[in-house]
Amino acid sequence: FLDIARTRPEKQFAPNVRFRTCDAEHDLGTAEYDFVFSRFGTMFFANPVAGLRAMRRALKPGGRTAHIVWRERADNPWLIAARDVVRQFLPPPGPDALSCGPGPFSMADEATTRAQMEAAGFTDIRFERIDAKVNVGRDIEDAVCFQLAIGPAGETYREAGALGEARRAEIVIALSDLFEEVIEREGGLWMDSSSWLITARAPA
Repeated sequence: FLDIARTRPEKQFAPNVRFRTCDAEHDLGTAEYDFVFSRFGTMFFANPVAGLRAMRRALKPGGRTAHIVWRERADNPWLIAARDVVRQFLPPPGPDALSCGPGPFSMADEATTRAQMEAAGFTDIRFERIDAKVNVGRDIEDAVCFQLAIGPAGETYREAGALGEARRAEIVIALSDLFEEVIEREGGLWMDSSSWLITARAPA
């Protein structure tokens, strides 16, 4: 994504915009920024408190932060429905399965996430629920490929290895049947999602 952003005309961004890839726990400086924003990224921090603490240190006193993260699995059928289909054919990943960090639902619980934000030094922590449709693909074929590449369905498929490859044709048919039931198709296939908008401040 950063490579794509760097190819865009500079006039699309403010003149002081810089793109950098680094660990969330990287030293981002002290009291340098007014606002820190994360869109579906904080959930994948290996050490969320350490990453959040680095963000809080980077904020000026009274500076604001906002994070968007997924809520409970049950409220996100756009990911969980496909997972349930795939697990009709394959075993779930084991407890030590390789995954993309803590995972998309690691900050779904309000109490746990609030405690993490507090431990990182944030104040005035607020949670706002956002329910919205999310695009899962341009068409059925695209939606199936998307689900087998990311999220809980993709994780189950990858961890199954050779068994997943052997049953891929069956899985593709079953997922296609699932997406045939999706009613909203204007501009692609859309399914229900639910996320938290978490806002907080650095102490003044």
